[in-house]
Amino acid sequence: MISTQQLELFDGATLKVLDANNTQFGLALPAIRMLVRQFGFNASETEMVDTLEYLTGKGLVKEVSKTLAKAFRNWKITDAGRQYLDENNL
Repeated sequence: MISTQQLELFDGATLKVLDANNTQFGLALPAIRMLVRQFGFNASETEMVDTLEYLTGKGLVKEVSKTLAKAFRNWKITDAGRQYLDENNL
């Protein structure tokens, strides 16, 4: 079972990954999963989607609208997400 502290660290790692990708296109799930490994997390696809949807609900992340290939979801950090990182020294 994952502790609350580990979940908080995982959320922070996810935000850091998205913050490093400062493009209009965002990142797809496989890329995010691969990049959070540098922080010591080996998240399953389900865990990653749950985290991204949680962060989206908090307004820290947003799903990027796509005209084509809508089956492949991409996410990017919001201004509120960047502010969260700054305020928490992450």
